[in-house]
Amino acid sequence: MTRPRIDLSQWADFPVVATTHLKRKLPTSISRGAIFAISSLVLTWILATVVLPQYRPAIVSQIDNARQTLPSVSIDWSPNHDPRKNYNASKVALIIEPEPLLVLVPLILHMIAVVPPDWRFIFIGSKKSIFTVGREYGIQLQQGLGKIDLMRLPSPWSIKRDEDRSRLLTDRRFYNEFLPGVEYLLMFNSESILCANANVSLNDWLGYSWAGAGKADVGRFAGWGKLSLRRVSAIQQVLGFQKRYNDSDPEDRWFGKRLYLLPDAKAANAIDPPFAVTNYIRPNPMGYYMPGRGRGLDKEVWKVEKHRKAVLQYCPELHIILDMRLERERCGDDNRMGEIVGQPTEAGALSLTTGPA
Repeated sequence: MTRPRIDLSQWADFPVVATTHLKRKLPTSISRGAIFAISSLVLTWILATVVLPQYRPAIVSQIDNARQTLPSVSIDWSPNHDPRKNYNASKVALIIEPEPLLVLVPLILHMIAVVPPDWRFIFIGSKKSIFTVGREYGIQLQQGLGKIDLMRLPSPWSIKRDEDRSRLLTDRRFYNEFLPGVEYLLMFNSESILCANANVSLNDWLGYSWAGAGKADVGRFAGWGKLSLRRVSAIQQVLGFQKRYNDSDPEDRWFGKRLYLLPDAKAANAIDPPFAVTNYIRPNPMGYYMPGRGRGLDKEVWKVEKHRKAVLQYCPELHIILDMRLERERCGDDNRMGEIVGQPTEAGALSLTTGPA
């Protein structure tokens, strides 16, 4: 049986017709940008659906390992911007001076260099003296570092006279209001200085309740003068049961008479290593107190040239505070012991006593 023949000639032109119809539907020209965009979409689809699922566990593991090796970081949203907190709040070096003396700036900068670095400084002065000190760049730099504060006490506090300063330092309110938290207090003024050649540090004296300059005729207490190290707790203990009468003993002498009698206070005495020297010359002290910038010293003690020379060699910083003259200004008849010899005065005297050379 023969199969019937099918006539396919009518479909012969179908591919041509379909292609022509498709060309009419598609754009006549495709730019390179369009080709690149289409290729990128296809490649992204392949990576997201085929490649990435295979490598996801390895990628996650590498990220976890990297997180474990990163250092921990903590952010302080309230940083400490007060540089004064970089120092020991219980240690303060205090100078009180109402006069705008030119010696103040070099003296304070020297003391900052000599005193251990954990100490802070406070300068209490008048409007003029604070201006004199505060306008210098070296002091401004130390202020920025939090090393020193310049303070003017409000009324009714006064620092004009020595008696005013004695009243200030024997008033408990002064320590509570202006020196809160201070335990160790180094007192100095424009007539005192610490020596860089000292064999010990100021911190080596912190075991004492009071240490200062001794006197040859007082063998017990060595805490006189304007250069002294004091413990505020011992001062507060004295002020708790004693009150100084106005216009009586200076504050250092007043405290000395009472501190030395306290059973739990340790006051320096004349046989201890010297903290400060005035008219009782001892070798290698921490510093010197020169009343009147040298004019108030005992001439009988300081007239010996070899003593003066030894002191100035040990502590050349004394030139900062001493009222001295140049060698070429020395009188021709000066015997280098504070005396002018060979020239009688109008009263017939044979010598004229001067201050220590």
